[in-house]
Amino acid sequence: MSSRLPSILAAVVLVAVLGFYMCFFEVRTTEVAIVKTFGEVRSDAITEPGLKWKWPWPVQEVVKYDTRIRILEDTVEETPTIDSRNVTITTFTGWVVSDPHKFHTAYPNPKEGEQALRTKIRAHKKAVIGRHRFSEFVSTQAEERKLDDIENEMMQLVADEARQGFGVDIKVFGIKKLGLPTEVTSQIFEKMKAEQKTKAINFEAEGKAKAQDILAEARSKKEDVLAEAQRKVDEIESDGRRRVGEIYRNFEAHPELQIFLDKLRAIEEILRERTTVFFDTNQVPIDLFDDEKRLQPRELRLDLEAAAAEPVLQSSDGQSGPETESGATPERMP
Repeated sequence: MSSRLPSILAAVVLVAVLGFYMCFFEVRTTEVAIVKTFGEVRSDAITEPGLKWKWPWPVQEVVKYDTRIRILEDTVEETPTIDSRNVTITTFTGWVVSDPHKFHTAYPNPKEGEQALRTKIRAHKKAVIGRHRFSEFVSTQAEERKLDDIENEMMQLVADEARQGFGVDIKVFGIKKLGLPTEVTSQIFEKMKAEQKTKAINFEAEGKAKAQDILAEARSKKEDVLAEAQRKVDEIESDGRRRVGEIYRNFEAHPELQIFLDKLRAIEEILRERTTVFFDTNQVPIDLFDDEKRLQPRELRLDLEAAAAEPVLQSSDGQSGPETESGATPERMP
């Protein structure tokens, strides 16, 4: 008997472990469970995590579902719009089993339930696309595009169908990708190019019109500036003439100064370029460099200049001299 005791204890422990395994089950925080009694599902689901008791199989059976969001992506296929233009739309759906009893009753196999949900999503997607125009999906005008409204419409239909028919809640839904057939894409690009070209032409015409306005305004301002400048020039010229008149009046009172200044200006003109010259101090205005003539009294200098300008006649004795009224030759001045 003592030799069999370990075997008996091991058998008891094994039976206890098997009994515990068959009569107890664990529900995790990310799970929801339902208990089936002789194949019938109980109406209430077990959502509280922890260790739970049940009758062993085949009396009761436990079915668990993950409560974390599962992502379902539909297949890509061309779908016509209401104006017979094809588009390809790929959607994604985040779903969870909210009513395990209804979901298990409708689809005991979870894979079958997921495939049925995928089919319903495709059907609602096609129905919504077929009720909208092509321009509501793709358009260069922001006010024509209604992609957000279309997405919300799809989500509402899918969420209602999933809740009522599958016991599933839709947590996330959206359009992942919007595509177009090759020929449609080419047509859209050509249309966009034409629209952008029209905009460019309009912008260019508007720019030219603004340029003309700017040039006209600049010309107007130019005329105003020139008129103001001409007015100032006229004022300066008038003032200059007045001052020149005053100077000339002063010259009339001092003719020697005027003559002297005229000679200086003439010399400046002669000596403006770099050159070598020889002067005759008997010629005007070079006589200014002759100190004797320059320092002579004005009356004497004028008499000498006048005498030098008189014609010379030949006398009877062969001598020449200035002609006088009596025909005599006057005496020369020392």
